[in-house]
Amino acid sequence: MAISFKNVITRMYSGRVGDIVLRNYGGKSVMAKRPDCSKVVKSEAQLENQKRFAKAVKISKAVKNDPQRSKDYSEKKKKMKYKDVYHAAMSDCLTKPKIQKVDLTTYRGQQGNVIRISAWDKFRVETVSVMILNKMGQLIEKGPAVARMYSGNREWDYIATVENVDYKSCRILIQVKDRPGNVVEAEVDIGGT
Repeated sequence: MAISFKNVITRMYSGRVGDIVLRNYGGKSVMAKRPDCSKVVKSEAQLENQKRFAKAVKISKAVKNDPQRSKDYSEKKKKMKYKDVYHAAMSDCLTKPKIQKVDLTTYRGQQGNVIRISAWDKFRVETVSVMILNKMGQLIEKGPAVARMYSGNREWDYIATVENVDYKSCRILIQVKDRPGNVVEAEVDIGGT
């Protein structure tokens, strides 16, 4: 490994040339042999993470080349201080949404009762779906929740469509999806609230 301080020739270079890797660390130019990773056995989690990252790169490149999608990320980029649209899209792809709160206080198993969901994403929650299952796991009803006006897609309401006499022994499955397709799920027992 060779280290050079304030080298005029190598200070602007980084990357690989053949089996040599050039890097810059805090004003130092480092030249090293390319690491041999052929004998490294990756775990299942590492392989899954590589797939997520490759998907994020693909989506981010597509966003950068699409004027409409690029414009959407451009507005958020300024507020969140990202370098460019590509990096903003990468961050969105790699960050899953979160289900912050499920409010069942107004659900009593009657048509028109509301289940309130608070969901968060770094950029935007696209959809929230709700499924109500009885104690045997059979589907009672399912459908999309509707974003509350002026909530910035953070507050969602699901309006029940089916009478559910035995609602206290049911459970609710909630699925939140963001723009790049990241999905998060939560299960809530109605009797446990």
